[in-house]
Amino acid sequence: MNLKEMFGEAKWLTPSEKNETPYFRGEFAAEKKVTRAEITICGLGMFRLYINGKAADDDLFGTLASDFHEWDGQPCVKAFGEKPAHRVYAKKIDITRLTGENNCVGVSLAPGWYNCGNPWGKVNDYGDVKLCFVIDLTYEDGTTGKILSGEWMRWHESEIISWNMFYGEHHDYTKYAIDGWNRVGFDDSDWKAPAIIDGPETEYMFSDCPPDRVIRYIAPKLIGETKDEFIYDMGENITGTPIVKARGRDGGKLTLRVSERLDNYGHIEEYTNHGQKASFIVGDDERECGLKFCWFGFRYAAVSRNAEIVSCAVEHCDVAVTSAFSSSNSLLDWMYSTYLRTQLDNMHCGIPSDCPHLEKRGYTGDGELVCECVMMMTDSEKFYRKWLGDIADCQDRVSGHVQYTAPYTRCGGGPGGWGCAIAEVPYTYYRMYGDKSVLEDFLPRTLRYFDYLEAHSEDDLVVSDQKGEWCLGDWCTPEKIEIPEPFVNNYFYVKTINRLLEFCRVLGRDDLVPMLEKRAEIKKAAMVRKYYDPETGDFAKNVQGANCFAVDLGMGDERALRHLVEHYTKNTWFDTGIFGTDILIRVLFEHGYATLAYNLLTAEGPYSFGHWRSTGCTTFPEEWTYKRSQNHPMFGAVVRYLFIYLLGISQDGAGWKDIVIKPRLADGLDSAEGHITTPNGKVAVRFVKREGQVHFRIEIPEGVSARLECGGTYPLYAGVNEITL
Repeated sequence: MNLKEMFGEAKWLTPSEKNETPYFRGEFAAEKKVTRAEITICGLGMFRLYINGKAADDDLFGTLASDFHEWDGQPCVKAFGEKPAHRVYAKKIDITRLTGENNCVGVSLAPGWYNCGNPWGKVNDYGDVKLCFVIDLTYEDGTTGKILSGEWMRWHESEIISWNMFYGEHHDYTKYAIDGWNRVGFDDSDWKAPAIIDGPETEYMFSDCPPDRVIRYIAPKLIGETKDEFIYDMGENITGTPIVKARGRDGGKLTLRVSERLDNYGHIEEYTNHGQKASFIVGDDERECGLKFCWFGFRYAAVSRNAEIVSCAVEHCDVAVTSAFSSSNSLLDWMYSTYLRTQLDNMHCGIPSDCPHLEKRGYTGDGELVCECVMMMTDSEKFYRKWLGDIADCQDRVSGHVQYTAPYTRCGGGPGGWGCAIAEVPYTYYRMYGDKSVLEDFLPRTLRYFDYLEAHSEDDLVVSDQKGEWCLGDWCTPEKIEIPEPFVNNYFYVKTINRLLEFCRVLGRDDLVPMLEKRAEIKKAAMVRKYYDPETGDFAKNVQGANCFAVDLGMGDERALRHLVEHYTKNTWFDTGIFGTDILIRVLFEHGYATLAYNLLTAEGPYSFGHWRSTGCTTFPEEWTYKRSQNHPMFGAVVRYLFIYLLGISQDGAGWKDIVIKPRLADGLDSAEGHITTPNGKVAVRFVKREGQVHFRIEIPEGVSARLECGGTYPLYAGVNEITL
């Protein structure tokens, strides 16, 4: 809907002087007894709403991140003339329980994703913070009324004197702490009138995407001190805020620093601090303090000696875990729980982020890699429905180019592994939830994406992205990237064609099939011409798992797979990047090498998940070599294979109506059990190897067909099935 349809005659407010973290307040009297009150509100970029001094809900940040509207200087527009789409999310909140005869509306604002920057420059600059709302009242006699934001509101500076999405907040309670500001009767005579501005012209909508909430609290452990600080351990790498109790001495100023690791002296490590810092000035008061409009990514925290950390709030999107996994191998169990923590740490403001501190962006490459994993293991349908909108918006309407992040911000990536999110995420969403409307929406978008890739091909190899931009193939190999970028980008071209052929099958678009098949064959032929060695049977010298890319597309002869198996049998560690690691494990399972895939997943040497565990990681690092971020989900894409292959939980078709339990039994794994929750109910598998037999216990929901494929085909029925083979 448009601005008028969403807010009618309500006016947009902004501070009349430069201020990025203001309070707004205003009072109104109900004409009669209110039986229902509902507010439609938008605060750009983040907000918290209070009615009569009480929080209207437990949403921490209010507004979901999006490509809000056009703004001067947006990099993809300024540099390349691209035309992304835009949207702004508003919220509708039932405030009946908080409303009385006399009422106060209080709103605290911060820039959020609307206006923020980091070390690499301005990320977004859509403008100053702004606010608009409509309160719809229903009275006891059945009549109705409206309260519209306007000149009657007032604003004031808040205690947040400095704010940055990436680096933290600085609060001064001695100057700007205003107790009672959001309650009726507060004296706001020294508050200022707001500026009335035009609202953004964009698409307005609501979303049921789960918001950020305080999910749980952790009791920190004091582990050390210096002459200036106390140092605490949260026990795990999390996102959220330490809760600091200031004692109001030594000038009443305290600082808070965090990091993902400690240095060799047991102090906060600057390398994994990532610039995150907060400070609080409390004067002579004792006060509990914490971040309000951002989150830190950290395990360790240090606070000035005039304070203590009394708790830690774990914050992220409220996405329920709907799966479980355990086995006879503790490393697999660690992978499952550690990936889950990593993923949840990277779900904020409706974005599946790459990391929760350095960049916080919704990278399309990272996101398409793990989306099936997330959808299998959590209740994330509404979360991904929202992100699909971001992916659609970030595509250039002119060229078909798909950005590296959704919502779009300036960043780096590649045309294949990142751009293919335009097909991979909707395809996965369809498969998981059976909603083919997403395929109808994204089919024309994906066709435009292929036009873009063709325009950036030479000799039928995808060789470039926008001029001056990155053109990655694989990413984060443990040693220098050697696998050729065009080889990887052509792989994704063909793989995405295969996804699009599935779109066509479901939607009955047989007319597109010959054209798509021809394009795929042309790209595969180019890969053979450039990278295939007929003497060895290898592609790109099988460097960094190159053969697995080819085998996954059905290319080459038996030597490509054989050499792949020989290499990783001899070298049981990963030399692959984020895409190669996922493809390698899938190819091995699919081609009958379950034990080798299992051995790679459970290896303990360098460049392995086992090495990460041995060094105390509680989330997955960005690099096999521990560089930069210690909290990146992307390598966790393989965790889905614990369910798909080791337990064998899979399906024919979409929507989990035809369930196939097809375990790939690996030597060395004596037992495993787990479940996922489908739209039709719980699917659970347990197997135990004993005395040359395998005992299965399989639980199937009502209303579906199901079978076990393991050395034969066996029908499964609703309820519990016990089978011994």
